[in-house]
Amino acid sequence: MFKYADYIYEIYKEKSFTKAAKNLFVSQPALSATVKKLEEELHIQIFDRSTTPLTLTPEGSAYIKAVQEMYNIKKDYENYLIDLSNLDIGSISVSGANFISSYVIPKIIVPFSKKYPMINIELLESNSKTLINELINENVDLLIDYSIDENIIDSYPLFNEAILLCVPKHLEVNSNLFNCALNSEDIRRNIHLQDGIKEISVKDFKNESFLMLKSANSMNHHGFKICRECGFEPEVSIYFDQLMTSYNMAASGLGVCFVTDTLVKEVATNDSLVYYKINSKYARRTVYLMHKKKGYVNNVIKAFIKTAAEVYDNK
Repeated sequence: MFKYADYIYEIYKEKSFTKAAKNLFVSQPALSATVKKLEEELHIQIFDRSTTPLTLTPEGSAYIKAVQEMYNIKKDYENYLIDLSNLDIGSISVSGANFISSYVIPKIIVPFSKKYPMINIELLESNSKTLINELINENVDLLIDYSIDENIIDSYPLFNEAILLCVPKHLEVNSNLFNCALNSEDIRRNIHLQDGIKEISVKDFKNESFLMLKSANSMNHHGFKICRECGFEPEVSIYFDQLMTSYNMAASGLGVCFVTDTLVKEVATNDSLVYYKINSKYARRTVYLMHKKKGYVNNVIKAFIKTAAEVYDNK
């Protein structure tokens, strides 16, 4: 019954025979024939092939639920074996958006790998919405991100970020706000976090073109809330997938965008930009390390969480 479970589950995840076949390194006709054979053996139809993307039939949903339960049992047993090994063997999958994967996760992986060199680490990058679904479905062990659902996710705060408005220097609007403008060195020195630093209202920029991230990203929600709090809808010229892309486009003079102080501290060197501290309750967010709520958390995950807490302690 579950001989071809991995094949069926891959089709379910990708919602496509073609994509699943590519991932499984088999031909699409061979994969279709395998599914057809299983459906005939079980006397059910697993997939509704009339829909795009592919969907499950009620019988197919029951089959997938059984497969997921089987995977969970297998993973629990693997976790038990890993814990017996005293961290001499094992693996962990960690996920985050592009910027998090590039600049936050490595700071945890380096000391973790030095301490536990035999643990294999897999890194997955995507947008927040996709990664949270991967975490809930237990396709990844840990996620470093911003938004959490406390009903299904256990979270550990790592550090706070300030959200800043990033503006090309040449824009005329800056002339009225020169005493509020900060440069990248100011941000690296945490000047923006000091008391007495003047904050701006983004309403001053309501006539400018905004560069925003797409809706699956946390920064999209923060950016729109900040603008709407000031009573206007931003005029968005382009939506992007990644924070670094919007920053680079702002540096080219294409428009204004929201960035984090983490980004500025890590990568900002462009002197064609200025930054503003924003007067808004939405201009801060917390970076969390998360895993799905479950009764059993193996020692590898616990060790990674402990390392992350040590790396970002008091930061």
